[in-house]
Amino acid sequence: MEHSEVTSFFRAVDAASLGRSIAEARKEAGLTQQEVATKLGISRGTIVRLERGEPVSTVIAMKAIRAVGRDVALVPRFARLQVKP
Repeated sequence: MEHSEVTSFFRAVDAASLGRSIAEARKEAGLTQQEVATKLGISRGTIVRLERGEPVSTVIAMKAIRAVGRDVALVPRFARLQVKP
């Protein structure tokens, strides 16, 4: 995946850390929970649950990540990952 700009790298190993990462990225992007929810056509409550690490659909989580301007890379556990700008 090639990009013209560098984005921050977040490591999420469970639902709680994924939610914290999404919340941080959303705040960095200057978006409210309601703005993200509106972009995705879902309720603000769903974004709240996502950011708390509570169960939401994987599709919603992936769409929320993109809505806050981030990408997703799924890396198998114990794999060596080298991130280059």
